[in-house]
Amino acid sequence: MGMKSMLFFVVLWTVGGCEVGDLSGKQFSFPSDPRGVNQPHVVLHTKVASISTMTVCLRFFSQLNRMQGLFSLATRNHENALMLNKDGDGSYKVHVASESYVYEKLPTKKFDWNSVCWTWDSGTGLTQLWLNGLRTSQKLVGLNYVVRGDLNIVVGQEQDEFGGGFKTNDSFEGDITDLHMWDHVVSSCDIRSYMNQGSFTPGNLLSWSQLNYEVVRNVFIQDADFEEPICQ
Repeated sequence: MGMKSMLFFVVLWTVGGCEVGDLSGKQFSFPSDPRGVNQPHVVLHTKVASISTMTVCLRFFSQLNRMQGLFSLATRNHENALMLNKDGDGSYKVHVASESYVYEKLPTKKFDWNSVCWTWDSGTGLTQLWLNGLRTSQKLVGLNYVVRGDLNIVVGQEQDEFGGGFKTNDSFEGDITDLHMWDHVVSSCDIRSYMNQGSFTPGNLLSWSQLNYEVVRNVFIQDADFEEPICQ
């Protein structure tokens, strides 16, 4: 790590506060927190009043063999307004308000990166998960529901109340990179391109290349090794 990157990390970690920046080639690293003392997480900010259709994509690396939250969007009325988590068996649960669906035992890598995308359309209720280039069948969840009001988006923890209610057995341990969120269902062609590191239009609600974020407690920003490195 270079001196400038080291200085940036130290200032951000110790002082905190919102940052807006291009995190291309970087990752959020969440170390273990077995006693739940630090509750490391990152708050993501977006300027939107409502969400009725969306796609969220991210890449994660984790060898943790238990339930852990990947993406948590809460409102003051619903702590699981939009939430994605996975368990140790590779089953993924999507929440839309009070409804949820579990995609059971998807082929998740434990010694490499996983690319996951989740789509949802309130008008039809159709939701779908993509993992490492493979897609699930579409299911029905959250028909006609609209996410409204104040939003609080967190990665690294799962919200059981607006902006908090974190539990150790839901926390994420590992690395997250290349997170994007759109206000529409991204085409299957663009999702496959994202999965294969091809070109795609960055998210218009959240974009890794222009992310408004706040690191809370013991989260590290490091060089990502998702792409094959070019060693000097």
